[in-house]
Amino acid sequence: AGQFLEIKVSKTGTPFLRRPISIYNICKEEGLVEFIFQVKGEGTKLLAEENVGTELDIMGPLGKGSFDIGNYKKVAIIGGGIGTYPLHELAKQLNEKSEVTVYMGFRNKDLVTLEKEFEAVSRRLVITTDDGSYKEKGFAINFLKEDCKIEKPDMIFACGPLPMLKAVRQFALEENI
Repeated sequence: AGQFLEIKVSKTGTPFLRRPISIYNICKEEGLVEFIFQVKGEGTKLLAEENVGTELDIMGPLGKGSFDIGNYKKVAIIGGGIGTYPLHELAKQLNEKSEVTVYMGFRNKDLVTLEKEFEAVSRRLVITTDDGSYKEKGFAINFLKEDCKIEKPDMIFACGPLPMLKAVRQFALEENI
């Protein structure tokens, strides 16, 4: 959990740099690693144009898995946008020994992904959209804060945009989580 792949998206050398993409799922039985990405620029556009079955030049897994799984009874996982993707493998691993609640925030309904996959690896799933176009309206952290009034988790894991991460960090410090 927390590792990524570096994917070469062009055979011609343009764009030159590989694209870092988070690992979404590991299928040990099949020997597969799955990743999901959002088209944001030229590199991910080229990657999206590849056909199923095309051989890709991938380096990985890279990085030091940044999540310390530990021994926690109750865990909250909060992700925003494409930051939710690397949290799936984490939720799978934690769900084997912890009660996992996942909070996923997206800008709107069209960007919501992996709902069924996260339902399968969590005790409870809260999905929010900024504009209220799907499920709960608002930011995922607000629902985490409300739930913590009833019962605090032992640990909070997060991945997403910097403003969200700063808010989660501040909340965790205030609540001594």
